[in-house]
Amino acid sequence: MNWLGPVRIASLLAVVAAISCDSSRGTRPENPNYREPMVNGYIYKTEYYDGSIEYDKDVEVFDNDGLPMVPVVRLNGQPLEIYYYGTTVYRYGDNYYNPVNQKYELHVSHYWGDAFSRIVLPGDFRVTNPPEGCILSKESTLVATWQAAASAQWYWVSLYAEYDFTDTLLQWDDYAFYLDTLVFDTFIAVPPERLFPGFVQSLIEGDGSAAVWAGNGPAIEPGDVGNVRGAGFGFFNAINEPREALFYVGAPPQARRVPGAGERRDKLLGLLRQRVPVPQP
Repeated sequence: MNWLGPVRIASLLAVVAAISCDSSRGTRPENPNYREPMVNGYIYKTEYYDGSIEYDKDVEVFDNDGLPMVPVVRLNGQPLEIYYYGTTVYRYGDNYYNPVNQKYELHVSHYWGDAFSRIVLPGDFRVTNPPEGCILSKESTLVATWQAAASAQWYWVSLYAEYDFTDTLLQWDDYAFYLDTLVFDTFIAVPPERLFPGFVQSLIEGDGSAAVWAGNGPAIEPGDVGNVRGAGFGFFNAINEPREALFYVGAPPQARRVPGAGERRDKLLGLLRQRVPVPQP
């Protein structure tokens, strides 16, 4: 009879134990290009033109291969509530008060480990130009200025103007100008030749707005690796938006035409959600 020696028996038991534990947490091979899941989130403060203020927190945890357990998302140690879920995605958030110029630490626990990030919600500030009731003429340069916000790393600026005019053939027409751009200073200027194309002969009436967001965390620009670390990748931002500055073009119109704060905010948040980090080396 051929008996197994003690050493071979021990080796066999070790192999069996390894096989039985193969599905345990942490055995998944790591992708060299990124670490799943993807985490995208933001903290937001908005001040509307009537002086009302709205707060928002939103964090999305996504894994294209599926999430074998419900991720636990905490902000400064407090759990965020789930408001949507599916096979590959969970979304968390609330509309509670967010103090400005304060650190926010995000912690996401999931099946493969823990992801984390830290940001600061920029302090309050004001858009200081154009002044209230300003009327632009055809020769005007549109200048927007704002105060520096504490802890702001960048500013997103949205300029919009819509007006009626007569063209070089004396025909009545309308024109809309818009500009969305990233700025690292506290001003931006648009020359009249860009605001009023050559076919504009004379202005009739119109209005516009200058909106500015102070941001902390990765800016909205290509080539960013994101700021979520650990077992995850993605972006976590803090945004503070004061009320916009309104102005007129030619003469005050009977009804306002420029987009409201809600429309502009949805556009910016859409840009934040659409970002995909460049894989880390």
